[in-house]
Amino acid sequence: MRDFSFDQWLQFAVRRRVIMAEVAVAIGAAVLVATFVWPPTYRSTAKILIQDNRAQLLVSPALNDNGPNQRAVVANAVTEEDLNSERELISSDYLFQQALDGLSEPKPGAGGSLRAVVESVLDLPSRLYELVHGAASESPRAQWAHHIERHFSSYVIKRSNVIEVSFSSHDPKWSHDFLERLIDKYQEFHSSMSHDPQAERFFQKQADILQGRLRAAEEQLRAYQVQTGIANPSEQKQALITRIAQLQNDASKTAADLAAAQRRAAVLSAEVSSTPKRVGKEVKVVQNMALQQLKPQVLQLEAERAELLTRYQPDSERMKEIDARLAAAHRILDREKHTEVQEQSTDLNPVWLQLDTELQQATALAASLKATQIAQQEQIAKAQAQVRELLNASVENDRLQRMVDTEKQAYISYLRRGEEARAAGALNRSKILNVSVAEPPSFPAAPVYPIVPLNLAVGVLLALGCAVGVGWLEELLDPRIYSPAAVNAVSGLKTIAQLRELNQE
Repeated sequence: MRDFSFDQWLQFAVRRRVIMAEVAVAIGAAVLVATFVWPPTYRSTAKILIQDNRAQLLVSPALNDNGPNQRAVVANAVTEEDLNSERELISSDYLFQQALDGLSEPKPGAGGSLRAVVESVLDLPSRLYELVHGAASESPRAQWAHHIERHFSSYVIKRSNVIEVSFSSHDPKWSHDFLERLIDKYQEFHSSMSHDPQAERFFQKQADILQGRLRAAEEQLRAYQVQTGIANPSEQKQALITRIAQLQNDASKTAADLAAAQRRAAVLSAEVSSTPKRVGKEVKVVQNMALQQLKPQVLQLEAERAELLTRYQPDSERMKEIDARLAAAHRILDREKHTEVQEQSTDLNPVWLQLDTELQQATALAASLKATQIAQQEQIAKAQAQVRELLNASVENDRLQRMVDTEKQAYISYLRRGEEARAAGALNRSKILNVSVAEPPSFPAAPVYPIVPLNLAVGVLLALGCAVGVGWLEELLDPRIYSPAAVNAVSGLKTIAQLRELNQE
């Protein structure tokens, strides 16, 4: 049967024409009957746009800073996971049962009844298995939903955020109505899932609690600032540091001025010590009044002695008395060596007076500078102590400030979430969702199955293929030899000539 020529194929077709014709006619007739008997299938399609730019508007002015980076609408990119999640949601059993609730079954028709019988026969093994093992059977509604689910399809259009859903049935109106109800139930389910009424109450309750905690933290911070006098630790510390630097500069200048004043006072003190305080003004020479009174007495005593010598002996008592008095007078005269007394008048030295005045001024300036230096050092020490106290107090102030900031952020966060939940509820009630129907369910005007020309063409090809296959199988099973190739295959001998059978009359 190898190396067939066209004539051999033609002979093969002629030999097996009967069975090939029977098989072709049978298969063609079956395809033709199935094409015209099978009920038409109508498909309703719709497109759903998935987006994540639903307005999450915060209407509270306290929550919007109106800054350039503040967005009133939050938008995020839709991921593949989001699209797959939406596909799973719209094809869930729950939504199918919700969509079928209150919806009458479609009219089966003759073809539909035949199909129902075929499906019942196919489901018979599952029913027998449940009956043998005592498994719980599904409710009719659930069975109907599973049956409907087989005719539902959904897929994501490539490079888009669009999900195309379709449903097929033998009733065009029922296909449209069911898909429309399914999309409505899907939107309602999505709305209820994206908004929880309890969320707004929860966030509001938490915001009230956090507001109380924020007020307590602010009151604690305010009381501490009033107690310590700290309003802005950074600015106060910078002011104290600036003041300390200024005081230190002033103290350095005062120390230099004090050293200069003390050095000047020391120099002036040495100059005052070496300069006479008073200077002579004029000198007078006058007689000694004591000598002038004593001389006459001496002369009188000598005259009296001379007179007594005329009457008394030199060793007499009277003469001894006169001599003693005269000797005393002479001793007094001898003791008074100067016969003149000099009177000299003096006055303050102007140089010494100027030096002394400058010394007093320098001493007073040094004392003043010393007192100023002590006061400045006390001020510096006090300011440094204030800095230390401020640093120690700023730690507690910063802790309280961080507590206030934390409570404030938490309060604003929960308040913002509460506003978002309230806005989400309003958006849901207005049917503003992240999913929207880009294309509503179509009303099928023409059936999608069967396609009569395609079915007939496929039937013809299938009939021809099966006919050739059956003829080929019969040819292989037939032991008779019809061609030189078969002779060669059996005997291994080449064919020299081939004689055709002559019809004898």
